[in-house]
Amino acid sequence: MSIIPSLGTATTGINAFQNGLTVVSDNIANTDTTAFKENDILFSELISQFAQVGGARYQTGRGALVDIVRAPFRQGTLEQTGNSLDLAIQGEGFFMLKDPLESPIPLFSRAGAFHVDNKGFLANPDGLQLQGFTVTVDPSGKKTVGAAAGAIDVSKVVSLPKATAKISAALNLFSNEPEATVVNGEIPTDSVAILNDSVSINGIALGAGAAGVDALTTAINTETGSTGVVAEVTDTGFLKLTNLNGGPIVIELNTDPKTGDPDILAKTGLQNGDFQSAGGVVLTGLVTGSTGDVVVTGTGTKFKTELRPGDTITFGEKAYIVQSIESDTELTVTEAIDAAVAGTSEKATGHAAAFSSQVKVFDSLGNDHLVTVSFVKTAPTGEATSEWRWSAIVGTDDNNNNIDSDQVQATGVLTFKSDGLLQDATTVEAFASTGGFDFKGGAALDQAIAFDFLGTKANSSDGATQFGGLSAVLKQTQDGFSSGALQNLSVDSKGFINGLFTNGTTQTLAQVVLATFPNQDGLVRVGGNSYIQSKESGNPLLTAAGTAGIGTITSNALEVSTVDLTKQFVKLITYQRGFQANS
Repeated sequence: MSIIPSLGTATTGINAFQNGLTVVSDNIANTDTTAFKENDILFSELISQFAQVGGARYQTGRGALVDIVRAPFRQGTLEQTGNSLDLAIQGEGFFMLKDPLESPIPLFSRAGAFHVDNKGFLANPDGLQLQGFTVTVDPSGKKTVGAAAGAIDVSKVVSLPKATAKISAALNLFSNEPEATVVNGEIPTDSVAILNDSVSINGIALGAGAAGVDALTTAINTETGSTGVVAEVTDTGFLKLTNLNGGPIVIELNTDPKTGDPDILAKTGLQNGDFQSAGGVVLTGLVTGSTGDVVVTGTGTKFKTELRPGDTITFGEKAYIVQSIESDTELTVTEAIDAAVAGTSEKATGHAAAFSSQVKVFDSLGNDHLVTVSFVKTAPTGEATSEWRWSAIVGTDDNNNNIDSDQVQATGVLTFKSDGLLQDATTVEAFASTGGFDFKGGAALDQAIAFDFLGTKANSSDGATQFGGLSAVLKQTQDGFSSGALQNLSVDSKGFINGLFTNGTTQTLAQVVLATFPNQDGLVRVGGNSYIQSKESGNPLLTAAGTAGIGTITSNALEVSTVDLTKQFVKLITYQRGFQANS
């Protein structure tokens, strides 16, 4: 028998083990390659031949060849990276990628190291763009996922502003707060004629008469030189009084019929003429500070109403500004009217005791505004209940000056039971807003804002309560926000890409596509940790993570290589010895 066939058989062994060494070397080289799948090589024998020696018949082989090189898709360990756009698939599935400049043929990969490229698309290090579904979210938060996959573009994403529609607060109101009551609430509506007023500053009376503005200024400066009160006439013709000592200035107006020009005081900023007492005393504006009661006394009729720092008290068309009130003090405003003139003597007295808080709200353009909510305890409505009236205004200036009447834009009443909890929602105005808020700067007018003091449910202690201890806001929220720019991205287990914006909001922008194949072992490697489909793999099925048996996505992690170095070194020795032996 010739030795030549034996040499040919050994040659096939050399070729087979050489391929084995190539596969092992490739595995070892990719020990740390993201999502690399360890390759296995299987050998098979060449066709055998029959031989006969004497009467004996037997078979002999002709060597070995490589049967298949395969990469079983075993799950790799997930390694944390700290990068929110590093994605790993736990289970079945491949990321779908496309080259925006070259072939439109999709590629598939388990390597999920992504970033936002210079055009605003999510892409891998090779510039291949990650594919995903579009997502729209309705006001209720329901997500609608699109059917067609495409590149994920986050370059033009912004968070639009949302106007505040609701303010919720959990707070406690001091149960022993002084109360304000209303007595004889009937308000007279008779007209009172005012001929001429006299002004009293810190106890020094100045008659209006027929004196001009300059004469009035001179008289004030002469008579009050020792009091520290200085008078001057502004460019617009108003009389301006300043107390150099920093103390209060008490002004008393007394009617004294005299001949002269009835318009003199009108020119100096003090209204002179007829006025109608329509609806009684008008209180407007609330600022941070104390609140209390105002008692107004007239002929045969008296009543009480609330007084707060910054309030304007209007008797008919006459207005007196309450600049500030210290807690538990009284403020008296008096106007004396000559008995010869039809009318009454009016007197207002206020007792201060209050609680207020501020919350930042947003208009339709995303501009923020401070809203001050103040609370005043009114008289008990019965033995088992008590009431607090609340009012809301749009902020105050830095100097705590008076607030215009149109700034009071929401009011309501809180009714508490004897256990300190609110009554049921059906019997208490805990969720109420009267009118709308008008903000400056071109925002939409009449913005409705609801105030919720009920908490999660009626008769609970996580809303407004009336217990002992200081009045305090425990928790306060509102649902508006300004516009915002994209600040960061995150991806959840179902592949939803969420954007975190500079205004603190989060929006769902897209959903990552995952692809599966009838035979994933039939995919063809094309380098760069990527594959393309083939006849053996079948067509891809595009779906979302976590559905229909598809794997889930883990962010801040990458799938590591499945190469087992110990096994590869054993194979390396085996293939090397086989190669030597065949040689």
